[in-house]
Amino acid sequence: MTKTLEPPGERDLPPRVADRMRADVLRAVRRPATGRVRLRLAVGATALAVVAAGFAVRAPSDAETVEVLAMGSGELSPSLRAAVRQCLAWSPQDGQVQPTMADLAMAAERGDRAVVFFLAETGYVTCDVHRPAGAEVSGGLSIDRWPAHDLLPGPVQRLLLTATKRSGGDVTVSGRVSSRVARLVLEHGDGKTTAARISGGIFAVMTVGADLDEDGAQLVSYDAAGTEIDRRRLFQRSDEFDHCYVDPAGTVVYGRPGGDCRPAEPWGR
Repeated sequence: MTKTLEPPGERDLPPRVADRMRADVLRAVRRPATGRVRLRLAVGATALAVVAAGFAVRAPSDAETVEVLAMGSGELSPSLRAAVRQCLAWSPQDGQVQPTMADLAMAAERGDRAVVFFLAETGYVTCDVHRPAGAEVSGGLSIDRWPAHDLLPGPVQRLLLTATKRSGGDVTVSGRVSSRVARLVLEHGDGKTTAARISGGIFAVMTVGADLDEDGAQLVSYDAAGTEIDRRRLFQRSDEFDHCYVDPAGTVVYGRPGGDCRPAEPWGR
């Protein structure tokens, strides 16, 4: 079995994008399941990667069509269920974040590729699986623990973003919301929108045939009365904020101290 330990070269990535992606990539965990499997975490312009706290890019296939966006194990297609089981098999059994099928928050499928997102008590796991017909299975796995508090940077916290182009295209986005969020909309930046699905404090949205603008795409939150309560850029790094956020004691839990600090909000699960 071949183990690929080094990511491919950055090829034609512009310096700005390469620097951002390099800074975004968190620790990757590679554990092969039984059989002929190769795990990889890639940052190249033509490879698929999953990045928990940042932005992943891959080359799209003209033959790909969206088949399923599942918000829990009860909505899985047979092929998505196989992808979820593959991710569970790759997850380290001796790690501090050990997801189970019950922790599945979101799974999305496009052609022979799937993205899976688990939320466990101790942290979250994101995984992509490529299952081409007649070829070996490959994929990437990224894991991170929750902070000591159970607060969000405002109404929304984006945890997973994959995109088909370096500066936009189609995206799959998921994360957490507070109880104030009754509706969440992805504005494409060209006048078009896609509504997110919200379930148990988790949101997910997948666009189809879109060409999102890197500078204009935004996640917009609304409360139960239909009032806009939050607006943030989609392609902003998820650990960078326009404001700092404080807990009830006034301690900064997200962002840098100073400036316009706003209340952090409890996760609405």
